[in-house]
Amino acid sequence: MNNFTQEKRFIFTGTQGSGKTSVIRELEKLGHAVIHEAATDVIAQEQAKGIEKLWEEPEFVDQITYMQKERQMNATGDLQFYDRSPFCTYALGKYLAHWKGLEFKLSPILLDEIDRCLKNGVYQNQIFFFENLGFIEHTDARKISYEDALVFEQIHLDVYKEFGFDIMMVPKGLTVTQRCEFILESVL
Repeated sequence: MNNFTQEKRFIFTGTQGSGKTSVIRELEKLGHAVIHEAATDVIAQEQAKGIEKLWEEPEFVDQITYMQKERQMNATGDLQFYDRSPFCTYALGKYLAHWKGLEFKLSPILLDEIDRCLKNGVYQNQIFFFENLGFIEHTDARKISYEDALVFEQIHLDVYKEFGFDIMMVPKGLTVTQRCEFILESVL
């Protein structure tokens, strides 16, 4: 008899300030395996070194990709919830190109990671999309305007559709606890 169990890895995505991290933290308190967002941690690490606008650096997307892969490869638990994924990093690259008025060029590192994820079925096909809440709370890592956040949100939707994911919209009128219940009922 095979004792191997296949992990179920669910992606949470959406625009900044939509409540993903609050739900992730609550699921973690409930004892579920969660994998926190890499971009915020990459930004914090580099800001500690004195680099204030890391998102303007060419290696930014690759740094996020490396951290996401490392976290995914080291994650444990049969049921895992991810605050973003390499597909979000792809959306970020597209957004940054749009924001800079440049043509989007996919990093070979990110392309390899996306290919690995698709070929190996790393993530569940069903993703949880958190819509904007109608405002943005700024942090050291989140400096985007609300208008730009709406553009970023649409890019995320388009990217996940492009890669064939089933998008489950997480109702925004619910409390964090109710959103957790909605998600858990959808995956269990």
